Amino acid sequence: MKYEKFKGHKIKRTCKEHFDKYSKYRPYLEEDFHERCCYCNMPSDLLTISYHVEHFIPVKAFEGKKDSLLTEYENLMWACPKCNLSKGDKYKGDFENSCKIENELFYNPVEVDFNDIFFRNEIGGIESEDAKGREMIKILKLYRPIHNLAWLIERLEKLALNLEQAAKEETNQERKEILEVAAGKVALEHLKKSKLFRAVYNGKQFVEIEYGQ
Repeated sequence: MKYEKFKGHKIKRTCKEHFDKYSKYRPYLEEDFHERCCYCNMPSDLLTISYHVEHFIPVKAFEGKKDSLLTEYENLMWACPKCNLSKGDKYKGDFENSCKIENELFYNPVEVDFNDIFFRNEIGGIESEDAKGREMIKILKLYRPIHNLAWLIERLEKLALNLEQAAKEETNQERKEILEVAAGKVALEHLKKSKLFRAVYNGKQFVEIEYGQ
């Protein structure tokens, strides 16, 4: 069931520079992709490890054939480590006879609005009614519970901030105290879930379920 749209921002390309190393594009990618993974939409501030500069057409596919793609900004994406590692060298297409940055296995997150492809269900899971979108969920393992947890953490943070603001604006002392207590409890839960998330993401095992079963 559709509960919430997938993301609330639009990715843009603003870098006009051309660097000899793709790592030099990091600050531009971070800004253009709104500090979020282009595939799962996870915000980078949830992690204590760095995001990756990911090649949409993977290096293994073009190496020695069209090496300009190594540092072509249009081919670079901002991705969380798990999505980058899951995508790996997977590629289908004919980059040698095309000037477009295409990988037939995946929608290009810059050119395609992922809100038209993916959505969140009522527990924060990433779903799609699009055939290619569903294949992307499988390949990138977007069905993993870690993505539900990331979604929940963002909602808890937003709720805590809203409660804090409501408490500041409340003139009735009794209601003000109730809001302050609620804000504190939600903030504490946000902190607990954030610590759990980082522990899981950084390597501790968690149960994975097979998508579609």
